[in-house]
Amino acid sequence: MEVINNIVKSDSIEFEGSLGENITDWKIRAEIYCQSKSVKKATANVFGGSDTQILITDAINGNFSIYINAGETVDFNRESSIEIEVEDTNGKRWTVKQARIEFLPEKINWSSI
Repeated sequence: MEVINNIVKSDSIEFEGSLGENITDWKIRAEIYCQSKSVKKATANVFGGSDTQILITDAINGNFSIYINAGETVDFNRESSIEIEVEDTNGKRWTVKQARIEFLPEKINWSSI
């Protein structure tokens, strides 16, 4: 399984993905999770999703970005996971990525500076 590292807890994070095919009107969902916490994101065409969570940046070429807000990963374990699922316009769903994330601890506490 792929490992994504050098991500600092509580930083804003952007993951970019490419499926290499036209994803116009597709739905994309993502979840970052560990044993005690979960953050779910989705495109605007999924209930509760928005372009500020997952944005299809180039539908024709299959490019998208997933945004995790600063602070959403504060309580994650050092070793966590991400899963990305897509759904085409015919309702077919499949997982396009599963990876382990190794978070680095935050060293600067801006609220105390």
